[in-house]
Amino acid sequence: MILATIRKSNNMRKCLLNALIISFIFLSYLAGEEISVYAGDTVQKPETFAEGTFGVDLVFVKGGCFQMGDQFGDGNNTEKPVHEVCVGDFYIGKYEVTIAEFGLFVSDSGYRTDAEKEGRTVVLNSSGDGWEKRDGTSWQNPGFDQNVDHPVVNVSWNDAVAYIAWLNQNIGSNYRLLTEAEWEYAARSGGKRHKYGWGSNDSPEGNIAGDEVKREFPKRSWPVWDGYDDGYVFTSPVGSFNANELGLYDMTGNVWEWCQDRYSEDAYRKHQRDNPIFLEGGSNRVNRGGSWFNWWGTVHASFRGRASPVGRRSYLGFLLARTP
Repeated sequence: MILATIRKSNNMRKCLLNALIISFIFLSYLAGEEISVYAGDTVQKPETFAEGTFGVDLVFVKGGCFQMGDQFGDGNNTEKPVHEVCVGDFYIGKYEVTIAEFGLFVSDSGYRTDAEKEGRTVVLNSSGDGWEKRDGTSWQNPGFDQNVDHPVVNVSWNDAVAYIAWLNQNIGSNYRLLTEAEWEYAARSGGKRHKYGWGSNDSPEGNIAGDEVKREFPKRSWPVWDGYDDGYVFTSPVGSFNANELGLYDMTGNVWEWCQDRYSEDAYRKHQRDNPIFLEGGSNRVNRGGSWFNWWGTVHASFRGRASPVGRRSYLGFLLARTP
């Protein structure tokens, strides 16, 4: 393996990883793809940490206590009761993991995703009014056009964990998925009483279902955010919309993001106060944040999604986290 040799030298690691990125871009160019690969800044503000050898941008989040759950009274029962939670300091990815980043992992390791093993995923049907299993779909072919700077989708919880294990092995770090409590704390810009990732006002920002979806799929029966048009029917390049107050992008919309926690409808009644992570119950894992497919009722910061750890959807991706 190429990356197995680069731990001997930071300089060699940087050169070889840069060569991998250049090779990936060149091959994509030959295939006629539009390229916009995010490679990370070499100089950051004090609150931002950069793994310069790989281009992973992380934002430092100072821990604290906050009220977790549906503070506005219009969520569902799985978002209740509202309860105080305290999280420690952590780093979080400024952007969702992209196709380019995931592609480097697959290219180096030979990894086959759960979707590729089975040969299909669940994608939006041609009318936009339902979901269907479609042969040949995967992270490389989600059923709609993407560029390499879009978030990777159709990746299962297992795939996300495998990517993180590869990353840790080859750059010697301690990346992981966010806990559900960390995710909500970060989405609320440090636990503030924000209803959405952009704040509490009803003037939406981000890649969510609006008028552009109605035009593309006039038969769609699910709601959209009427009067809002973000210009993207499906995924958008990461960082296309304004960051929240912590400098994090796409905390509302674009793609759902896998968390560490197992899903339980009554998890909030069993949470410990400090650094909770719920690992009881069934096998389903939590995902958060809503996506290009979702609307006002399913993109608020306390809304909880779930999927099987082998589940892969064209609206589901992940963020990186890191313990200081």
